[in-house]
Amino acid sequence: MSNPTSFPPPEAPPTPPAPVTPVGSTLNSPPPPYPPLTGAPASRPTSRTNGLGIASIALGGVALVLALIPILNVLGALAALVGVVLGVIGLLQRGKPKLTAIIGVPVSVVSLALSVLLVVLYAVAFTGWVDTVEDDGASYLITEEEPVVFEPDSSEPADAGLGLSPDNPAPFGSTVHFRSAPDDFLGYGWDVTLGSPTLDATAEVAAGYPYSDLEPGEQYASVPVTVTNMGSLRATPAVQLKFEYVTSGLQVVEKRWINMEGTIETLGGVDPEASETGNVVIDIPTADGDRGVWGVRFYMNSQTVYFGAPTGN
Repeated sequence: MSNPTSFPPPEAPPTPPAPVTPVGSTLNSPPPPYPPLTGAPASRPTSRTNGLGIASIALGGVALVLALIPILNVLGALAALVGVVLGVIGLLQRGKPKLTAIIGVPVSVVSLALSVLLVVLYAVAFTGWVDTVEDDGASYLITEEEPVVFEPDSSEPADAGLGLSPDNPAPFGSTVHFRSAPDDFLGYGWDVTLGSPTLDATAEVAAGYPYSDLEPGEQYASVPVTVTNMGSLRATPAVQLKFEYVTSGLQVVEKRWINMEGTIETLGGVDPEASETGNVVIDIPTADGDRGVWGVRFYMNSQTVYFGAPTGN
């Protein structure tokens, strides 16, 4: 039998509607979080070039070229030394490729060693050349054969020793033959004849040479000199021939450069086999007068030939 007082079960409440998201609200929402990082951190990128290594190669190469050139090989040695230093620094740099530095260091070391070696060899060779010039007569510039003296109007060499010392001068008017060394292919040489001197040419020189600077007790003397170029090239007698005056007390007075009309300085170059005449002017002690002798030599190392016993003024 049914129970008239029972009630039906209550209905379930309605489901509330989903909230509506306003348009554009996503613009203000925070961004989703990044996923956590996993694995090792990324390494810093390395440089693909080593500037110091490249500089080391360049300096080593330049030094290698300069090493072969005299005098400049000193600069080559300095460049190579800098190249070695830069190459070593390039090897020690972190994060830099080593190849260029590895090449630059040995190149610079070789260049440095070669430069130093050639500097020494060139210096030794130059010293040997100077010694040869001074001792062996290998250079035509300053070495000669023994001079040969001919007395005035003679075609035969004078007696041995004539003119080779102030005590045994050749007479004025004699000719001396100067020749370069036998192995000199250029064949430099001069025939030189000294005439009778003018012992007091002070007034003449003062009139033509405004730079006269005679000391007290001095006077200008001049002697005419005839030169013949016996070489194969045009040459200047005032440069290749050296003149002097030797006092009775054996004091040597070397000729000064007096460039006035008529002097040997004005002759300039003389062609092969040509002859020219000019005066040699020297300031001599007045007290010595005609007691001294005149000397001439070919360049620096030849035997000086002395002239004296004037035949007349």
